[in-house]
Amino acid sequence: MNRRNALICVALGFCAHLSAKTPQPTLSINTNLDYDGLITTPNGKAYFGQQWLENASEVTLYPKNGNSALWTLTLTYSDGRPAVGKAITINSTYNTLTTSSWRDKNTMANRFPSGSRATVIQRIDQGLFRLRAPYEASSLVTDANGQVKVTVNNFHSCGNEQQPGSDKLTASTGNLQAQLIVKCAVTGLVNIPDRASEGLTTAGLVGRHLHPDLLSALQNLGQAWKNVQNKPVGMPNYLTITGATMRWGGINPPHFTHKFGGTVDIRPIGTSSGPVSVGDAHYHRQATQTIVDALVQLGATKIIFADNLKGVTDVKSNHRNHLHVSFLTEPLEPWLAPNDNELDSEGEAWHDYSNIYDTSYFVPQVKSLQVTDFHFELGK
Repeated sequence: MNRRNALICVALGFCAHLSAKTPQPTLSINTNLDYDGLITTPNGKAYFGQQWLENASEVTLYPKNGNSALWTLTLTYSDGRPAVGKAITINSTYNTLTTSSWRDKNTMANRFPSGSRATVIQRIDQGLFRLRAPYEASSLVTDANGQVKVTVNNFHSCGNEQQPGSDKLTASTGNLQAQLIVKCAVTGLVNIPDRASEGLTTAGLVGRHLHPDLLSALQNLGQAWKNVQNKPVGMPNYLTITGATMRWGGINPPHFTHKFGGTVDIRPIGTSSGPVSVGDAHYHRQATQTIVDALVQLGATKIIFADNLKGVTDVKSNHRNHLHVSFLTEPLEPWLAPNDNELDSEGEAWHDYSNIYDTSYFVPQVKSLQVTDFHFELGK
């Protein structure tokens, strides 16, 4: 532009657009979350369904293989246009429950019986037993809609701490960032109180939580047992739970079960308090039989014990000092076997629950019985 035209342009105010830079629209990132799987409520009830959340900062995944969440990242300019072809980086870090006992495969395997450790490591390597939340992005570059979709799968290190195990996913592009906390938890489980005076107590528990329906049923059973008159001298007036579930469910070393709050270990009855095993002089077979009868009455689906009592579904010699009682349908996920003949350390077949949508596999089906509904026959 010559000097004369420039002066005219300035005088008339026509040249501002020639000297100033065109402003660039700003970039923003938004997220949507679609969760598909087993959903539990604070009262312990559960159903299979979907949840959709906009700009959610966290999601809780039930520790069942097959549960997943779709995290959709959308980049847009301030004028509404999708930001196409933008590179996004995604990384994952441990957020809570960060110790090696929960996150390192070898340390985790060492918490199981020696004969099972190689299998535990194999299942971790196969991705069937997960110590962190696996994720997969559709692409690391935004598509024609300015989106990247990230599938996040469940994991099993839920833990026994005040907060459930969780991972933090961080998506970044330029100076923009979005984060998602992925929690592992069976919500709605309740703590087992020690109330021997009311008929139910515990011993040696690490995980001491159960589904509320199961705890209520066992408390009524314990109260009914306490009320039994003329027990042999020294026989306890209470039942003792020796195995339950971690606070947030999930994997529960050294157990392969006890993951969902629907399985419990109960000490057999003896003529003195404290530990008792089948074969001990103070083991009382008839009293233990009457407890088994009551557990069947409550709807137990599986009872493992070393004594072939009526109602025991599996006689296993390594269950001499406790009754392993489940109110679930085959509670062994996430262990998947290449054939049906492979067994876990408790002598049960492995199962894959990825495609099971029956809540009875995860929520105990316990009959609601009152204290007066139980009747015990101790014999002479």
